[in-house]
Amino acid sequence: MRRLALVFLAVFAATGLIVVANKDNNVEAAATYSQIVDNSDKDRFRADEGWGTSSYGRGVYEEDYSFARPGKEPGNAQFKVEIPEDGDYAVYARWPKVKGLNAETPFGVKTASGVEWTKVNQRQDGGRWVKIGVFKMQTADDYAVFVSWETDGEDYVGADAVKVEQVRSSAPVNQAAPESDKEPIGSPEGRQVVEEARKWIGTPYRLGGSSSSEIDCSGFTMRVYEKFGEKLPHWDEKQYRYGEAVRGDPQAGDLVFFDEHGDGISHVGIATGTGNLVHASSYFDKVVESDMKDIKGYKGARRLR
Repeated sequence: MRRLALVFLAVFAATGLIVVANKDNNVEAAATYSQIVDNSDKDRFRADEGWGTSSYGRGVYEEDYSFARPGKEPGNAQFKVEIPEDGDYAVYARWPKVKGLNAETPFGVKTASGVEWTKVNQRQDGGRWVKIGVFKMQTADDYAVFVSWETDGEDYVGADAVKVEQVRSSAPVNQAAPESDKEPIGSPEGRQVVEEARKWIGTPYRLGGSSSSEIDCSGFTMRVYEKFGEKLPHWDEKQYRYGEAVRGDPQAGDLVFFDEHGDGISHVGIATGTGNLVHASSYFDKVVESDMKDIKGYKGARRLR
């Protein structure tokens, strides 16, 4: 069965097109097109011989998911997505929460300049939408999102469902919010954390990264707090269990968490104490400082110092 989710924002009297406002990880969207394709959508999913199906695990999208053993020969699962017009699209993927999935599963996205591959740790974030990245894609209705078993990682690779969302900004978007003239709220120790966090600004973003050359949101907070003797897991949802819950506005150095899709913690950053946060942004593909109001689904803050 074909399951497509189409969402638009604004009403055009001549066409009856409905458009709704939305925010997604540092960008306020003026219009959004969204489509979900599941592995059971037989007219929109195909896989090379060697892929199996299973319903075992938690957080399985629809009835089941596809899986395969890692191998050296090319072998892809492919999702057919409809791209209505040339532009920027956020690509998300889901896999179940189950033991035995691969820590280096390659996801490919067909862009205007060719297929771009990103390795994803499927041992984490099972049962929820995970953003692979934002890509420039061209108008088509074609197989454009791939999962490959060609990896050096151990255990199975999984292909459950993918989602594409068009990204349009209603106004020019700053890559970094200007530092506030306000005196930061927080302790001297918390301000030191912010100073360390700002040293990372400009570091390239990569899902699963945790180094000075490429990093993701929870890898960023983990590495910053390493400087202060705190050992955080490389997982935003688990970091939400550390420290003490903050009542009121977050202060300098607090970890701030977001549930952007309504299905669990999906983003983390470090509050500056002035209404901003420093974070590794998948939209801007690097570490930036942003206004917290520009990110959807604020969930709360945790204080470690």
